[in-house]
Amino acid sequence: MKSLISLPALGLAFLLSASLAVAAPDRLQRPSPMSDATSRSALTSIQTLPDLQVMVGDSGHILLLGADGRVEQAQVPVDLLLTAVHFVDGQNGWAVGHDGVILHSADSGKTWQKQLDGNEINALLNESAEGEVRRLLEEKAAHPDDSALGLALENAQFAVDDAKAATAGGASRPLLDVWFRDANQGWAVGSYGVLLSTIDAGRRWQYQSGVDNPDRLHLNALLGLADGTLLIAGEGGRVYRSADNGAHWQTPITLGPASIYKLLALKNGNVLAMGFGGALFTSHDTGATWQALVNPVKAALYGGQQLVDGSVLLAGQGGVVLYSDDGEHFKVWRSSSRLPLLGVGQMSASQVALIGSGGLKVQSLAELKEHLQ
Repeated sequence: MKSLISLPALGLAFLLSASLAVAAPDRLQRPSPMSDATSRSALTSIQTLPDLQVMVGDSGHILLLGADGRVEQAQVPVDLLLTAVHFVDGQNGWAVGHDGVILHSADSGKTWQKQLDGNEINALLNESAEGEVRRLLEEKAAHPDDSALGLALENAQFAVDDAKAATAGGASRPLLDVWFRDANQGWAVGSYGVLLSTIDAGRRWQYQSGVDNPDRLHLNALLGLADGTLLIAGEGGRVYRSADNGAHWQTPITLGPASIYKLLALKNGNVLAMGFGGALFTSHDTGATWQALVNPVKAALYGGQQLVDGSVLLAGQGGVVLYSDDGEHFKVWRSSSRLPLLGVGQMSASQVALIGSGGLKVQSLAELKEHLQ
């Protein structure tokens, strides 16, 4: 298997901990440890709910930050790094992470149940890969001189070998993002090109093989738009687009050599893509075409949020936060700790929650704007 190229680029050792080693079964069976210090441990993703921020991170930690600033730790059945969280409404949310884990909450993040793990993903990959080889062998027998079929068959046979190697390694495929359109239909993406989907709230997941990704580049970010467009972005600056809710995928667009870590939809219909080395792009046509934006710093960008007033905050390497009134022109603020920031949540009109390798930081918006450069 190839190494996790896109993740080391984050410069965050905690995102790599044991991700490629043989998975320890007890991590999937051992509950996340309860601690009073979890708000100072690494946090990777945040979502704003009414009067609540839900944050996920290292050791299976899921934290609930109230509007009053009080932090509660949720009950989580696994003790491993969680990489992303997405709530489709005020009650139903999903979190994903290492060892291929998918968790679900139906009570605004207070408690969580495991829906899937890497062992089950390996079985799905095996089934899909073997089925594709059988299909292509039949087509090749009917068209023995078709070179395109021959190449597709080689790729499919490699996928079988890859799936068998993954099974031998245990539940070791990190999932990196999750997004749901409603309380039933959702997708998850991850390392080595894994794309999963569900239509029954995650009770059953299916492996999707329709994305043109023969090199199995890592899929880091996932976003659905109101018109049914689905976007995936990842390693090598690739953006994959489906105009029909994931039924078919168009030829991928390459924004540049830098891996993309985050996709963000804005209220005006535009989409931002951001990533390694300060890569920052915008699309005005639901991801069909993209234009580069001027980034005043070269720091990698990992997450962001559009605030209620329409302004945009993007978080990144070295404690960098980019601020914009229009989603296209940015100024810079930098946290005094200089630790990497991975996400932003709006607590109120005057405060935001910044999360990253140093945990949680509640930041005054007025102070942040005062020190913009």
